Amino acid sequence: MPSARVLAKILDLLGREGISGVLVGSTALQLAAGMQRFDGDVDLFVTSTSVLANLGIVEEFVRRYGCLLGSTWVGTPSITCYMDGEEVIVDLYENMHDFYIPTEILEDSVEYEVQGVKVRAVRPEDYIVLKAVSSAIEDPDIVRSLREFLRSKKIKLSRKLIESRLQLFEDPQAIMRRLGDFIK
Repeated sequence: MPSARVLAKILDLLGREGISGVLVGSTALQLAAGMQRFDGDVDLFVTSTSVLANLGIVEEFVRRYGCLLGSTWVGTPSITCYMDGEEVIVDLYENMHDFYIPTEILEDSVEYEVQGVKVRAVRPEDYIVLKAVSSAIEDPDIVRSLREFLRSKKIKLSRKLIESRLQLFEDPQAIMRRLGDFIK
């Protein structure tokens, strides 16, 4: 569970090495809720380069900072680092195979300032749509987490934005059904 300080530090270091992008996982939702500690991996959709075509950049980062290199479920690089006594795992993604995030979602991301570092993250509505597209919204842990965020009233969702984002994918009606009571 990395702190905001460690999140900012790892994203700043990655950015300095030419690996920057948009947070697309639960960290994006947690930032929107104003949290200072983050559960789970940091999912970074890399927009500055192809991490697969330029794996050497990632390997050099791992060597320079004493991190471990692994891979995500789609075969893109995953970095595990220990910084200031905390473990942080950063999964690096790009559009490939069954993993797809439309440019419109990435370009409309929100910028946060975390410990003096500018961090881009998808909007909460986009996070929820991406979970529904991947069918992950059917995972009980994700459902429970989303319900907690929505009950906390720290995050307000725009149904209009969600409906417009659904049009970026095949079969928007099926995706809307998966969303069920999240967007009443």
